[in-house]
Amino acid sequence: MTTAPAPLTPNPLQLRSLQRRPVAARMRRWLQAEGSLTRHLTRASGRVQVQVLQQGSDALWPEEARALRRQPFQQAGSAHVRTVLLWCGPAGQERPAVLARSAVLAPQSRLRWRGLRGLGDKPLAQLLFDTPHIHRSPLRWYHDAAHSPAARHVLQLWQRHAPEHTAMLPRQGVWRRSSVFDINGARILVTEWFAPEVFDWPPPK
Repeated sequence: MTTAPAPLTPNPLQLRSLQRRPVAARMRRWLQAEGSLTRHLTRASGRVQVQVLQQGSDALWPEEARALRRQPFQQAGSAHVRTVLLWCGPAGQERPAVLARSAVLAPQSRLRWRGLRGLGDKPLAQLLFDTPHIHRSPLRWYHDAAHSPAARHVLQLWQRHAPEHTAMLPRQGVWRRSSVFDINGARILVTEWFAPEVFDWPPPK
């Protein structure tokens, strides 16, 4: 498993251009699963490890800016972004299962969401589901077509950090889901892209 983090360049994705498509039942069970995705993955695979690919100041994607309600006077790069790869399976047999990106406006990363800065390789679920008074928006899911900027970006990261697992990469695009966590008006957007094989694992209960 590759462990050295690598910096990412600002990503100009236009995620709003993505279109929905029919979702198979086995996929829907994962895409709609409430609660902690990390905990669901742990039950299905036995073990989850978090590899931090990037964390720090970064530009928001258009969809993130809308979800976080960034105001016109706030700088485009005034956000704190964390990108991780979740590896699942027993020691020595780990496989990359989910790539996740979390974005929060920079001021809130030093206030309500300051815990994000000190997570290290701990799951974000520890912050999101163990903190009282957090409201979660309904989950939204999309299919990023193989030729879309979103899919190319995700697959590029996957190939860079898990080159020995390129055979399991999605060839027809990649499914993702997202939701907003809000605490007293301070928002964080979490987006998660799934490896195809996850949908064949025991579904969340």
